[in-house]
Amino acid sequence: MKQIMALLAFALLLLVGLGCGTENPVEETVDLSETETLTGTLRGEVQSIEGVLIQVRLLKDGQLLTQTETQGTYELGAVEAGNYTLQVSAKGYETKEINATVTPGQVVSLDKVTLVALENPVSHLRGVLTNAATSEPLGEVNLQLTDKAGKVYEALTTATGVFNFENLPVEQALTLTIDHAGYEGKEVAVHPIPADETLELVLELTPLAEPERLDPGQGLSIGSRAPDFKLPDGNGKLHALADYVGNKNVVLIFYRGGW
Repeated sequence: MKQIMALLAFALLLLVGLGCGTENPVEETVDLSETETLTGTLRGEVQSIEGVLIQVRLLKDGQLLTQTETQGTYELGAVEAGNYTLQVSAKGYETKEINATVTPGQVVSLDKVTLVALENPVSHLRGVLTNAATSEPLGEVNLQLTDKAGKVYEALTTATGVFNFENLPVEQALTLTIDHAGYEGKEVAVHPIPADETLELVLELTPLAEPERLDPGQGLSIGSRAPDFKLPDGNGKLHALADYVGNKNVVLIFYRGGW
């Protein structure tokens, strides 16, 4: 009997030593240093112009992404890797465009830019955009200004709701369009601006009303987004809502059959 107990004890010690029967899984170590960085930084310099702020706008495929003001140096950080266009402009000066490629995890230094004064007279537009309900400034809102020839100028509001359009056509009516998520769209007729003058605007956006909310069990709220789903047709073939939304209007009918 003692020999049997000794053999059992030895077997138990052997199992523990081999790690058998343990509930703790083997932990895998992930080397975070090898994680790829998907963003980079653009850095550059513009020849300063006394008393004039310089605008630096970042565009991708013609779409304005962000902008900053400077009197000399600028830096745009956390930019997703890819190809971009920078527009450097100032009141009364020609706009300079620079092509730049953002490299993951790198700081890309761009050539110094010197702006050239415009020969023909121009006008300017400056304003502030706020929430009509709270009077709070609205930042990162895209505004589009269109002249009679169809040329579109773009600007983004700053954190304080300020926006700027430089070097606009003189004595020409313009149309300002604002379309921002969660707010009613707005279109403003801008009267012709005299040469070398800056028109000041104060604009407000009205928040959209909250969708009507129904009690639990009554279905989706009016104006809310339907969840994606799949349902079979009469032949048993599945159809997903995502296959139709965006291409055509969708009407869902439940046919209960004849009685």
